Amino acid sequence: METKSKRMKLSAVDKYVENQEAFGWDLVSKEDMHPDNSIVVVMQRDKANFANFDKVKGLEKQYNRIARPFPVATIVLAAIGLAFLVAYLFLKETLFFAIAFFYVALTFFCMALFALIVFLLILMKRNKLLVSLKKEATNKSGANKDWPTQRNTIQEDELSWALIESTKE
Repeated sequence: METKSKRMKLSAVDKYVENQEAFGWDLVSKEDMHPDNSIVVVMQRDKANFANFDKVKGLEKQYNRIARPFPVATIVLAAIGLAFLVAYLFLKETLFFAIAFFYVALTFFCMALFALIVFLLILMKRNKLLVSLKKEATNKSGANKDWPTQRNTIQEDELSWALIESTKE
């Protein structure tokens, strides 16, 4: 059983709860309002309720990464390229090291540029990606009542087809 709580402004609670329910979280409680118009929302989900819990959790991680993007790869690759460029500047008298460090620095700068382009493309398509991830997670978690899963369907018993049986007679 997973439990999480978050303190947030009252105006953002409904949207937050809706987003979290798509990933299988159930609202447990809302605490009383604090003087700064914020409340604490407690949510919970049970791993046993999901047939494909790992997929839902993976979709949730992807959703959170795309919702708050930060170009970590670009910054790391540019920093490594800058370190090799500094090493090149100090060792440019030695021809072999100068060529090697300059080549490696340019390689890392090119990878940083590629990572920046990918980051910008994701940033431009972020809303479509978020909607798609949320829809897929809603279907896999059982939050979509139109999509039958073990979590949102009742097991068949002897009275399941009683209404249909009575109309046939």
